[in-house]
Amino acid sequence: MQDILTFIMTREGFRRPRQTHTAEADREFYDTAAPLAAKIHAARQQLARWRHCLPRREAVDG
Repeated sequence: MQDILTFIMTREGFRRPRQTHTAEADREFYDTAAPLAAKIHAARQQLARWRHCLPRREAVDG
């Protein structure tokens, strides 16, 4: 999951010209990455809850 986030952020960096001020670039990166990471985390938690409620495969096959 982290690799996907890194890929998206790197691709966006290629589209925009590089900023010379690194503190500004870091702030912009985290302002963009934090909401996306929160959404991904929430989706993974929801998926885990959903999978936890499913019947076990052995119980269904048996």
